[in-house]
Amino acid sequence: MGKAKIYIILLVVMLAWGLNVVALKLLVSYFSPLTMTAVRIFIAGITVVGILALLKKLQKPTRIEVYAIMAASILGVVLHHSLLAFGLANTMAVKGSIILGFSPLLTAILAIIFGFTQMSWQRFLGFIVGAFGVTIAVMRGGEGITGIAIGDILVFLSILAQAFSFLIISKVSKTLNPVVLTGYMMLSGSLVLLLLALIIEPAQFITFTTVAPSAIALLLASAIFATALGHVIYNYAIAKIGAAETAIFGNFNTLFSLLGTAILLKEPIGMNQIFGCLLIIIGVLTGTGAVEAFVRSRKSGT
Repeated sequence: MGKAKIYIILLVVMLAWGLNVVALKLLVSYFSPLTMTAVRIFIAGITVVGILALLKKLQKPTRIEVYAIMAASILGVVLHHSLLAFGLANTMAVKGSIILGFSPLLTAILAIIFGFTQMSWQRFLGFIVGAFGVTIAVMRGGEGITGIAIGDILVFLSILAQAFSFLIISKVSKTLNPVVLTGYMMLSGSLVLLLLALIIEPAQFITFTTVAPSAIALLLASAIFATALGHVIYNYAIAKIGAAETAIFGNFNTLFSLLGTAILLKEPIGMNQIFGCLLIIIGVLTGTGAVEAFVRSRKSGT
């Protein structure tokens, strides 16, 4: 598949992920964050593994790949999704969306630190601009540092865990099919989450028998389309074009999230959040190398 097609598909994934922030904000009003996340990821894992089994595409991982799957699963499934759910339950969806926009930049920073890509002064400047944008976006009015809620910190930790998982995925997908890797990650991670939910809040599973059918439908849509298919495509893109380049598209996630929260949840968006979001986008485009690539292409006449 050519890069142009991958880019188009990634844009669709960003739309699904952006709207999924709205879905998660609604879901945590019906379900406990931990139990909801465990069930949602389990449905996603079963979906991916089931499709692979029907197509006879499952692979037996090597011992090293099993270790990588376990590490990526803990970081990218257990920690990322549980921290994200708890974070969104304790902050505004608008602020959560903007912090999620820091994910591409964070992935690029880690890719540089661990030798996956090189750093130039333009990229360093992008990191500074992006970090400044996030700081402005999560502070409201004159609240200053007190404007940062515990939910904001949890959302940030969720994207930090996910960024580390992306680096592992980028490495292990060279030998293991990224779709298979995604299925194994989700299924194993969801089992850990289900075990934790059963231990910590076993009574919460009764909620699934009492909520409105619309809540169950929203949960299924989030699990199958945003989580299962979205992560399959994203991890496939990482294997094809690399973690840093794939991460560039994360800024669209932020834009779609902001539009979704404003239109569907009627949450107010302040000027500081708009300005912060613009700074994040500039930081992402500069920090991930997109601006450098554009300048080089203009100079070469391509």
